[in-house]
Amino acid sequence: MSEMPCSIQDWEQAIKQIKSVVAARINVDHQGEIEEVHILAGSGRAPKQIVRDVESILIAQFNLQIDHKKISVAQVENEAEEGTFTIMESTRPQLVGVTLGTVNGMAEVKVELLTGDKHTQGGAQGPSSSHNKMRLFVEATLKALAPLILDKFLFVTEDVRITQLAKQQIVLVSITLIASAGEQSLTGCALVRNDDREAVVKATLDAVNRKLRFPIKR
Repeated sequence: MSEMPCSIQDWEQAIKQIKSVVAARINVDHQGEIEEVHILAGSGRAPKQIVRDVESILIAQFNLQIDHKKISVAQVENEAEEGTFTIMESTRPQLVGVTLGTVNGMAEVKVELLTGDKHTQGGAQGPSSSHNKMRLFVEATLKALAPLILDKFLFVTEDVRITQLAKQQIVLVSITLIASAGEQSLTGCALVRNDDREAVVKATLDAVNRKLRFPIKR
């Protein structure tokens, strides 16, 4: 790859000029070479068209050649009647693993997700009370989702609890989604099978998946 005097912000700004592109984020390695290009775009154009435009504008303006596999596109539709956004469905984040550590009354949790072929991880820290640890797993899950939506949405954890239904324990999660067009309450649930921590993550994903759906990398 040719070395260019331009900054990452210059590349992102150029990509934002492409039709239907709402936001762009570029991640580079320690040598300054592009590792990933994340695009948030409207639904008016096919993702493959947008990927081709990204390739074209980078080589035309900056002489940067990039493998199309490094470019991912998430599309949004503006649902005016609800005042929120929906990311169009293609695949959903899957839980890879959770970890929990406690030291001197403080808990640190981590959640790893897989969306398509992309791994993301989120973490959260706080007091290690039983209820707060459940909240931390919700917050860590939401942080793991953040790179996929380019920080265009803000999630607020409202409540999380385990309840009994018939003979089953069920995790219930309540989240508020805040976007530029407004806010909306989201709820999710998951059965507690072997691990209540995993159930909290799955309930969080259930809440988010009702509104935000993530496309596979193109």
